[in-house]
Amino acid sequence: MISLKLPNNGFEHIESYEDFLEKGHSWTWCLVGNISEKHEYGEEHEIMIGTKHFAPGTKVLCAPTQWGDGYENIVVIGSPRHGSPYVEIVTRSKYVENFRMQKVYKPSILKRMCLSKYSWWGDTEEDRKEIIKYLEYRNPEEAAKEKG
Repeated sequence: MISLKLPNNGFEHIESYEDFLEKGHSWTWCLVGNISEKHEYGEEHEIMIGTKHFAPGTKVLCAPTQWGDGYENIVVIGSPRHGSPYVEIVTRSKYVENFRMQKVYKPSILKRMCLSKYSWWGDTEEDRKEIIKYLEYRNPEEAAKEKG
């Protein structure tokens, strides 16, 4: 079930993709980024390429913060390294770069969001403004472009 944020700080609970469409939605705002090329891992500071689940450069869709860790760990949806359709996992935000805002129209991704136990962005102006606040911290140049 997807929980989309509403302008009054409430949530609209969506039971399925069909429910999502029936309630008048056809897209949603989303913070997106790419999996970083290389990063240090472990006590030995090994250089890793991408992450266990995602190849470097993979586009991931990032959910709003779910718990109070300062967005250190984030829920993402992306196409995994090995086969299968989109997966949803929790990853470290330090493995994601090039943050930006996009509208999501793709039914397969929207369906995955509808199956999620986490909250995702909605299609409201408030959601757009909240994503810009995330961008101000993660990618100030992109935030400035979005503000117009």
